[in-house]
Amino acid sequence: FNSSYQFTGILDTEGTFLEINDTALKFSDLKQEDIINKKFWDAYWWPIPDMVKEGLKQVVAAAAQGEFMRSEIVVIDKNKQPIPVDFSLKPIYNEDGQVVSLLAEGRMIKEMVEARQKLKISEKKFRSLDELSPIAYILSDFETGEILDCNSSFENATAYGKEDLANLRYSDLVPDSSKHKLINFLKEVDLKGTYGPFEHKFRKKDGTTYPVLISGSLVGNKKGRKLLWSTAQDISEVRKKEKQIRDEQKLLKTLIDNLPLNVYIKDLESRKVLVNKAELNYCGFKDESEVLGKNDFDFYDKESALISREEDLSVINSLEPILGKETISVKKDGSLTRFMSSKIPLIGPDGKASGLIGISMDISDLKQKEEELRDLINVTSIQNKQLINFAHIVSHNLRSHTANFSMLLEFLVDEKDEKEQDNLIKMLTEASDNLLETLDNLNEVVAISTNVNLDKKPVNLNEKIVAAEKNLAAFLKKNNAKIINKIPDDTFIKVIPAYIDSILMNFITNSVKYKDDSRDPVIKLSVSKKTHYTVLSIEDNGLGIDLNKYGEKLFGMYKTFHDNSDARGIGLYITKNQVEAMNGKIMACSEVGKGTTFNIYFNDKN
Repeated sequence: FNSSYQFTGILDTEGTFLEINDTALKFSDLKQEDIINKKFWDAYWWPIPDMVKEGLKQVVAAAAQGEFMRSEIVVIDKNKQPIPVDFSLKPIYNEDGQVVSLLAEGRMIKEMVEARQKLKISEKKFRSLDELSPIAYILSDFETGEILDCNSSFENATAYGKEDLANLRYSDLVPDSSKHKLINFLKEVDLKGTYGPFEHKFRKKDGTTYPVLISGSLVGNKKGRKLLWSTAQDISEVRKKEKQIRDEQKLLKTLIDNLPLNVYIKDLESRKVLVNKAELNYCGFKDESEVLGKNDFDFYDKESALISREEDLSVINSLEPILGKETISVKKDGSLTRFMSSKIPLIGPDGKASGLIGISMDISDLKQKEEELRDLINVTSIQNKQLINFAHIVSHNLRSHTANFSMLLEFLVDEKDEKEQDNLIKMLTEASDNLLETLDNLNEVVAISTNVNLDKKPVNLNEKIVAAEKNLAAFLKKNNAKIINKIPDDTFIKVIPAYIDSILMNFITNSVKYKDDSRDPVIKLSVSKKTHYTVLSIEDNGLGIDLNKYGEKLFGMYKTFHDNSDARGIGLYITKNQVEAMNGKIMACSEVGKGTTFNIYFNDKN
């Protein structure tokens, strides 16, 4: 009795305490004499004695009549704190079956009440979440498929109401085309106790379907009934948005694939994560998988790749774009491409770069056209200067010849002496021959300047040199001249055939014509390769030319630099025009008393 953890007391049928255990005394901080022979309803531990006294009397009276009374009540402990108690009042009978006393018991249930209160709050929250959740909750009988309960989201999504649940089975929610999936997932949940999440379709009350993401678990109730809790999230909007995104991506991909530009996106490590068709073709691949995840070191030479990586890091770190920069990319096969490039940082929500967008336009053809235009402008400028110079020469020479003719004719008219007249006629004939020679020279210059569309053809250089030697054989032998030819037999140059004959004849004859009388003339021929040019070098040991004095006039018309009676000053002028007409050039180096070397640059292009 005293060792019980419960509050225990014995009352007579009138409600007077006969006994009370130590647990109750300790709780109330009272002694036996404070309680014994006192009325049950007069004990201090009732929170509001005046209000509960009559009720307690009725409870005692009912128990005295043989009723078992039990309820949860609140009492006051010794610190005046309310304590919830599970209270009972049980009648005690004698051998004759009469109630002779009452057993009062109380068990503190503070923790249980608090737990129950928390459970109520939790249940309330769950109910609220259940009703407010956009996800449908379904409780069904696992064996029969009968739907037992659902939340408002389920009702809103399917248009089924609570009144429909009695006749609704889980299988009714599944379209016929997905029945086999239902069977499989029921097997899975029976085996594992849970299923999902996976995508499925639900059928609405009107027969239409919509996509859902379902999952659930198997639970049991006290009666051993297997219940299935399922969640079904309507993903119609998600799928709609995904389709919209796919359509937009397809549209964007179609757009960038048809741009006449190379477009790519790189990550922070300069790996390509997106490329358009132009960039794919430039890299030399057909499938994106061959390019994505690779960087510039996989496609270009090391120097080009390093420059590109430095540009990427600059854009990523500074968040400043590079716009309209001319770049040169050299692929691993050595092919070179000029681009007009822009690199723009991709800035994320955190304000930092997550990569970059690159846009490049191949301007190789444009740069070539620019170079051709510059060459054309240069050629036009040179031709204009030559035309002005030519006009001055023509004007001067023809004026000189006509003045000479006029003077000789006047002398002839006035002269009476027949012998002197014959002499004047001879002088007129010489003047006429000189005029014809001048006209021939001028005509050849005009022909070179106007025949700009003559085709260049590949010719064997040594064959042309041999032909020139044969044509000059007597001239070379007379002057005891020697030609040393170091040019390989397989050397070809692209030239206008008629011009190369004239060029070789002019330079070889000049090398002999302007020889040093103290030594026999030696002419050395060699060839070398420069960028886009085959260079023919013609070296002699003749008189040499003072280039400091005559360098600017070296290729001028009618310019001579030695007291040679055969000098006319037209050969180098014509030769220079012929070489330039073939988009080539001539460079000279010379030392007086030692000789001259002419380097003739034949352009390898057409």
